[in-house]
Amino acid sequence: MPKTKYLSEAEKKLGRKHMYRQELYNGVAYSLLGDTLVYLMAISFGAGNIALGYISSASYIAGIVLPFVPQMFQGRNHIKVQSLVWVLRGMVCLLYLGLFFISGDFAVLLLLFVYTLFNIFRMIGIALNDSTLKNISSVSNRGKVVANVNAAYQSSSIVVRVLTALFLGIQRFSGLVGLVALQMVGVVVNLMASREMSLIPSRSTIVYKKGRTVMVLLKEAMGSVTFRRRLILRWLSTAVAVIFGLTTPFLRIELGLSNSVVVLYSVTLGVSVMAASYVSKQFSDRLGSRPLVFFSTLFSLFFFMAWVLVTKSVSPVWFFILGFFTNFFVALISLLTYRLIAQVMPDEETVAFNSMVNFVIAIVAFGVGILSGFLADKSDIARSLFTLDGKAAGNGYTLVFLFAIVLTSIETLVASRLQELGAYSSQAAAQVIFSMHGLRAVSMIEKLERTKDPAKRRFLMLSLGENLNNLATSELRSILASPFSPDKLEAVRALADRPRKSLLDDLIKVARDDDSYVQLDAIAALGSYRKDEKAKDALVNLMLHGRWSSVRSMASKSLARITESTEYLNLVNELSHSAKHIDEVIDYLIAKRFMDKSGSFYQEFLISIEQGRSATFRQTRYAVIASFLKFGSPRLALLYEHMNMGVPKDYFSPFLTEARDLTHIDLHYDEVLRFFNEHRWEELRAFCMDILTSSDVSFDPCFENLKLGLLRAQKMDIEQFDIQDMLAMLYFSYSLGKNSKS
Repeated sequence: MPKTKYLSEAEKKLGRKHMYRQELYNGVAYSLLGDTLVYLMAISFGAGNIALGYISSASYIAGIVLPFVPQMFQGRNHIKVQSLVWVLRGMVCLLYLGLFFISGDFAVLLLLFVYTLFNIFRMIGIALNDSTLKNISSVSNRGKVVANVNAAYQSSSIVVRVLTALFLGIQRFSGLVGLVALQMVGVVVNLMASREMSLIPSRSTIVYKKGRTVMVLLKEAMGSVTFRRRLILRWLSTAVAVIFGLTTPFLRIELGLSNSVVVLYSVTLGVSVMAASYVSKQFSDRLGSRPLVFFSTLFSLFFFMAWVLVTKSVSPVWFFILGFFTNFFVALISLLTYRLIAQVMPDEETVAFNSMVNFVIAIVAFGVGILSGFLADKSDIARSLFTLDGKAAGNGYTLVFLFAIVLTSIETLVASRLQELGAYSSQAAAQVIFSMHGLRAVSMIEKLERTKDPAKRRFLMLSLGENLNNLATSELRSILASPFSPDKLEAVRALADRPRKSLLDDLIKVARDDDSYVQLDAIAALGSYRKDEKAKDALVNLMLHGRWSSVRSMASKSLARITESTEYLNLVNELSHSAKHIDEVIDYLIAKRFMDKSGSFYQEFLISIEQGRSATFRQTRYAVIASFLKFGSPRLALLYEHMNMGVPKDYFSPFLTEARDLTHIDLHYDEVLRFFNEHRWEELRAFCMDILTSSDVSFDPCFENLKLGLLRAQKMDIEQFDIQDMLAMLYFSYSLGKNSKS
């Protein structure tokens, strides 16, 4: 059967591996071929602010050629085209060698020409790259894949920028020779990135539909509220990124920092992008992009205001810190807006759609870049625009940063009105992002996704159950909704330990599902929702109409925990008589204990003998009753444990010795020991009856009812009794005698 253009999960995994490797090489290549070193080369030839503004926007301006890409490469495999243009973007940089032979304006023009060609090929690759990312990811992990791609890119970029700063710090290579040499290294690494890209699986071809021009696609997209707001955000975020890119020449021109220090500043920006990628990976797939974009724009406004007011007399360290935080939010917005676009990107016209998006970006970036350069030329006005405490505030680029504030304010308004299916509200997202409980919830969910060890998963689920943040609630709701999840049982138990009202309906739904494998645990968990009418009604219905007897018994137990009244005691008594399995019997016993405060059910102490139940059944029932009454040491369950194991063989003598604090046993110690060891049950029964008849426990209704239940043994056939029953009878007779009113 022929394969479709869509990749299998194995192919996607392989594609992600090569994509991450490609981005590692790309981080090195672009750091050497991209804007930072180009800025420094341009400044060395005396380029003006308009030219620097063009460089800041050139990486986007090249998108002007994208409308022709679908037609030029129609029917070609898009990965082959993408790897080809990646080769070409590196090869054109060989033309930088011409800078050794010219100078002045001609050198600046050559530099701008080569950098434009570089970005044209790069932009074609980026337009195809969006489709590649979509092909190798899925809706559930796209935010994480995008973040991982950026992390791979930035990690290698940071390393090479540090090495570049050290290289340029050497006097011999601090000028044009060093800058061009680094470009040549970038060409070589760029070829390595291209090779990795060519290994990404792809059966997609570039599709061109006649008549589907940029203007047609733009008109359709802008006619849709969903597309329009997302695209406006993407274009605005690009515009702000173009403006912020001018902070690199700002450090060189305004502060007069050396080339190597400016490169170190670019390292700081790379670290901030990595941090933004990490935050995007942790939160975007869970909270959605919309609330994160909204908060990021607010923080961006604050930091751009700092850029507006800061003066060049401030220590360069503060510019590094300010650059880090500003770029963190600018980069985060860019990542999130890409995710928003990827969510609605059409499958059939991915390349054409991206061409349209980037075509508009080219126009916006060109306008913003030139305008920013023009504003940077108005440095005299900028420096005198603001005063603080009678002193001039601001710098030569103050007007540029004010422009960024205007665009960011528009971003905030658009983000506040954006609709995103499944995204958290701003208030709900804030409760996650700005609280320790929310951050812990994110950490626990992330660990759950990675952890395989069952014990560790149980611990994490318990911790998640204790976390009352809405993200933890959302994760637990998702687990409960799954027909099968390795964590579903632990999620239900977590809700029993830490009742969560917001998940009561979800828990009731599981409890009512007769085919859920955690139904009984869910019913048990409902018992933690005390005095809740909704839980009570659900349990009453399950007790009356549950399909399975185990469901009815578990519902009885949970209902008893909720009500602790005699309202349903008669029904529970009736149902308990038909219980067949020991777990059901235990459930009913616990229910009666809560409902029947007088302990009248203890009068049925010997009913399991009359029903002919097994030794294990009777041992368990007697041990459960003993646990209710809490008579203390020795425990009946421990005596049965020793008896069943045969270790120690003489388990009865230590018990009887301890029981000598009761006068009746102390006086007849040897006789009782002989009766038990020789299985003389009739004599042992008579001895127990003597203890009971002489014990006054009328002060406690439960003790009195237990006494009545034990006394019924007188009227029963002794042949029905065995060692399990006689040990229990002696234990309870002794316990009542010891608690008798003196």
